[in-house]
Amino acid sequence: MIGSLRLPQGADARYPHQQRYSHDHVPAIVTGSVRRLERGETLYSEGEEAPNAYLLLEGVLRVIVPTATGKPRLADFAGPGDLVATAVFEGLQHGETVVAADAVKVAQVDLGATLGRPAGRLGVGTALVTQLNRSRELADDLGLPMGARICRILARLTRRLGRECEGPADPSGKPVQWRRLPFSLTHDDVALMAGCARVTATRVLGELKARGALVGHRGDYALVPSALDEAADEYVYEAI
Repeated sequence: MIGSLRLPQGADARYPHQQRYSHDHVPAIVTGSVRRLERGETLYSEGEEAPNAYLLLEGVLRVIVPTATGKPRLADFAGPGDLVATAVFEGLQHGETVVAADAVKVAQVDLGATLGRPAGRLGVGTALVTQLNRSRELADDLGLPMGARICRILARLTRRLGRECEGPADPSGKPVQWRRLPFSLTHDDVALMAGCARVTATRVLGELKARGALVGHRGDYALVPSALDEAADEYVYEAI
């Protein structure tokens, strides 16, 4: 429960990450042993050998990469259907550290069986292209004012990983689609993804709350993607 928010009847409010997500490429990827991680547990770290890739089945993973200054950057939140530890395809060491944002379940990918058939190669290619496109979208945001950048990041994240829930009605009476993030999103997370100071992320999140695009506290948030899009446009207009 987040204030007046309520998950749809039948959904498990305590463990929203347990819901399966539909990804057409997943059946083509052959998996083996399954590993479970609790929130904060590291799947692997930058610089370690990459013996195999993993397919994320449930939950959300933080993907953290180093910058030229040595400071960490939150490059992505991997969700169900994503592949991680992809350095194995090039025989390299891991270039990122991957940590569970909540309780997660990952399956080790059987590379031989997967890449040995056309459907498997297509499935892997589809997953990698999808994840690459997310990285490009994040790079495209770099030219935007910080408020707009944060709004676009949150809108994409909410559309991809958020679960539909009930929330406050719009005063004008127009339909509002609230979506709840199935993991704890901190102000530090937002700052690391957007490349700004934590105080800036806190200010923008406060402004989004004031305009009714976001509700919640202590990382348990629900958002309205369309309202985030509108807020992003306004931040851009203010900067012109």
